[in-house]
Amino acid sequence: MEALLAAAASPVPPPACDLVPDATVADDLAPEDLPRLLGLLARADLYLQDEVEVALHPTLTRVWSRTGRPGQRLVQAPGNNAKQYGFGLVDWRDGQLDWAVAEGRRAAPLCAQLRRAVQRSRSRGRIAMVILDNLGIHTPKGSRLLRGLLEEVGEQLVLVHTPTYDPEANRIEWLWRSLRRTVTHTHQRQSLGELVADADRWARTITPAQVLSQIGSPFAPHQQPTVSEELDHAA
Repeated sequence: MEALLAAAASPVPPPACDLVPDATVADDLAPEDLPRLLGLLARADLYLQDEVEVALHPTLTRVWSRTGRPGQRLVQAPGNNAKQYGFGLVDWRDGQLDWAVAEGRRAAPLCAQLRRAVQRSRSRGRIAMVILDNLGIHTPKGSRLLRGLLEEVGEQLVLVHTPTYDPEANRIEWLWRSLRRTVTHTHQRQSLGELVADADRWARTITPAQVLSQIGSPFAPHQQPTVSEELDHAA
């Protein structure tokens, strides 16, 4: 994954052998399809895709409080932990974020998001290359809808799956840290609808430059405004 992301920063992707630090372990480090993927990069938009849980039960983190019980902040833990899922897709080069919310991690919203990526890239005269994990709905083997989409769009969509059990391999996971800091950490919302609206507002207002900074993209500007750590929770 790192080799592919690094190569996407070059106008002309280098050969696969140049991206492996030690030629003696090239066979172990470089997957068989890396040369083919590098060959596609010059005419591909590279996207990162993942889902994130937005749950009514707050995610917990350190909170500054005055010494003593009266000054401590109380975090409500609702008995019914209702939840929805955010579907995110980021352009590695320009930070454009596609965001949608669904009732669960399902193939239909994923395929709708991938279809939007294909349409966006096609309008730019390019193909869509998408990095995503090995969740069942992300694989042709596990999803009939995804198989149908791949048959429909053909070479316009290329899926690249991260290694199994390696959440850090997909840099969009880093973006969810901002979502949790801004929206779900120790929140005080009373309904899931309010919390999802906060998540939607976060997705609408985070700038491409901020997205690039969060995911560690080499295209991120050196100086940019920071993402607000808290939302205004006024009704």
